Amino acid sequence: MKYPKVLRGLFAAMLAVAAGTAQAQPAGVRVLVGYPAGGAPDAVARVFAEHLRQVSGVSVVVENRAGATGKLAIDAVQAAPADGQTLMVMPASSLLLTPMVLKSANYDAVRDFAPVSALAEYGFGVALGPAAQGATLAEFMAWAKSHADQANYATPGLGTPQHFLGAELAKQAGTPLTHVPYRGGANAVTDVLGGQVAALITTEQLLVPYHAQGKLRPVLITSPQRNAKLPGVPTAREAGLPQLEAVDWFGLFVKAGTPADRLAEWRARADAVMASPAYRKAIADLGYALPARPTAGLGPRLERERGQWSDRMRVSGFKATE
Repeated sequence: MKYPKVLRGLFAAMLAVAAGTAQAQPAGVRVLVGYPAGGAPDAVARVFAEHLRQVSGVSVVVENRAGATGKLAIDAVQAAPADGQTLMVMPASSLLLTPMVLKSANYDAVRDFAPVSALAEYGFGVALGPAAQGATLAEFMAWAKSHADQANYATPGLGTPQHFLGAELAKQAGTPLTHVPYRGGANAVTDVLGGQVAALITTEQLLVPYHAQGKLRPVLITSPQRNAKLPGVPTAREAGLPQLEAVDWFGLFVKAGTPADRLAEWRARADAVMASPAYRKAIADLGYALPARPTAGLGPRLERERGQWSDRMRVSGFKATE
């Protein structure tokens, strides 16, 4: 059947719009999170997913693949096709450190994954509990030198960023500190509050309520700028310990080898979400900062941070386990 020229043009335009819509709204997209529902990575992933839907109309399914410090999600992304349909939200430090601390994690964080966007950033903090003496880091370290049997710090576990930052702190301050690892952060906080451990190293946002209630005394943060919610707490650089400066970030990743046009599409969507005032407020409400350049320069950033975490791990003396 032959159609008039104008109708043929109209049909062609309609098909082009339909094709563009199908491309802009991919079906069956999954965002994997290697941690349980309700945790920090899960919260960030779900905030991103909701605002992605609002901004671009693209709906994704957030799936929790909790276990093995995120490795289950990592394995699932590696096993999926490199087609941009399976993404992952993961703390950059976890993606980088897992193959350093687990021999069974046979992947290369930089080679095997392509970063789409940094969704949110955060630093770490050192806080003192009732068992420690001192109102500043210098006073605490002076006390630690004369109380070696009590000079210790709690973290969420072996091989974590907090573990390695504590080792770096001890080295730079010239004062031995005993690492007390826990299985997760909740028990670490409980024992520091209860006076069983002197100090706590955790993320900045987790310190905010305890500082506000006067239960913990933060003495240093690793972010390059001060945290308005932790007034009076100096940065590592201000404390004369620039080697402790560290900013971690929740990244959105796809499998390496994803076609360049699909990667560009996802970066454009992420940029649109990051520009949304509603998303920016939601991330701030969670206690995180917005990256200055969410989708730019992430490959070199991963390379640089891998070297930094590797150096800190070496300082700690920690060896990879099975």
